[in-house]
Amino acid sequence: MKQVEYREEGSGPDTILLFHGGHMRATSDSGEAFFVENCYRVIIPSRPGYGKTPLTAGRSAADFADMMAEFIADLHFKTITVVGNSGGGPTALQFAQRHPELLNALIMQSAVGHDGWPGAKLHRLSHIGFNPITEKLTWAFIHAGFTFFPQTMLKFMLGSLSTKPPDEALHTIRDKQRTAMIQVFKQMRSGHGFLNDIHYRICNVESISVPTLILHSKNDGSVDLSHPQYLAEHIQGSTLFLSEAENHMFWYSDYYSEIRNEMKRFLDSLV
Repeated sequence: MKQVEYREEGSGPDTILLFHGGHMRATSDSGEAFFVENCYRVIIPSRPGYGKTPLTAGRSAADFADMMAEFIADLHFKTITVVGNSGGGPTALQFAQRHPELLNALIMQSAVGHDGWPGAKLHRLSHIGFNPITEKLTWAFIHAGFTFFPQTMLKFMLGSLSTKPPDEALHTIRDKQRTAMIQVFKQMRSGHGFLNDIHYRICNVESISVPTLILHSKNDGSVDLSHPQYLAEHIQGSTLFLSEAENHMFWYSDYYSEIRNEMKRFLDSLV
């Protein structure tokens, strides 16, 4: 396999391949704890342009899905469950569409599900603030903000993560959850990956035939509800669960317990 940074957690008999979201990498917290706690082996690769994975590992979601399929096949896993988080959604969908023989199921979490992401405004701002040169300065500013004014900075970031007013969205997030979110933000970088992400294209999702669970927050301000609704309408037999979680990063919410229950029921039904 081409040079791909990845992390492996857990040692169960069944395997999860998790594609992380934007501005993250293999070492980022991507909600994998649930799967490890339920006796799954979890493999999290850094997607192209993030961490130590070069863009040459796959400039398109389809290319990287194909490369990861080769990796999975070489390890002789029987079947795997693919999880797509946020900006990792297009790669997860490509994997499901192109390599159904390797797949047991698909789980989409706060995931991009159609080509309407990002909008024109975010597309322009991304080229300004998250290109490979300016992203260093952008994230240095954000990291400094979280170091010196963590609660103020978290409220600021919630402005783009939630459809709720920032004060309201922040109010219901507990201190422990806030601390975890802040830690994730302090580790984020865009590298060459985010500008690559915004040019990804979604596959023909109607051809996806594996059991699919779609999880999304009703209050997601980053990836709007048209994405899970589109997937639910076009993937035959899929299950859609909409949560009351405060924002896009529903792993850090009291409502995550309901989401965990939905995933447990779904995974148990595959046995």
